[in-house]
Amino acid sequence: MTTQSSAGSTTPADATPKVARQPDGYGKRVGKVAEITVVFDAKPGGAERFRQNAAKIQEDAFRYEKLVGTVHDFRVTFINNDTQVVGAVTYDGDFKPYMADIFANAGEWFDEMFEGVVEGYPGASDPGIVDWLATKIAEADMWYASNPSMTVEDTAKAQKVTQAFNALLDTAST
Repeated sequence: MTTQSSAGSTTPADATPKVARQPDGYGKRVGKVAEITVVFDAKPGGAERFRQNAAKIQEDAFRYEKLVGTVHDFRVTFINNDTQVVGAVTYDGDFKPYMADIFANAGEWFDEMFEGVVEGYPGASDPGIVDWLATKIAEADMWYASNPSMTVEDTAKAQKVTQAFNALLDTAST
């Protein structure tokens, strides 16, 4: 779908958001939303181990990400003939609070995913985990967020409002 606006129309919604480096760490940020991508070396057999546990890891994602509450999306992909692992996340807020939050609330899940899978993984409870992780971050050269002013909480609220409005319309039309 293509939309056009008049040449004289300039509103904040028309402005191109500024994408910049996180002020307190790694990755890009636009508005309220940030990203990081990590590249790990996989242990021999690590991809197979991960895939054997993938169904449980996927099932656990909903529980752990709800505990964190700031994750828009998170993915893990094996590349280069299963010799490397890419992890990419889009989340709300600043780098340091996000790091503290994920390892405090989802540390067991990260251990479930990466122990025996990633070379040198120190474990989520290791006090040096963020420093170790920082050496694995590959900052995006280009990154786009479709709704940079919407947090996960904002999105959930908007979804509830939409559902309630649709229910109201359904009731009114019957």
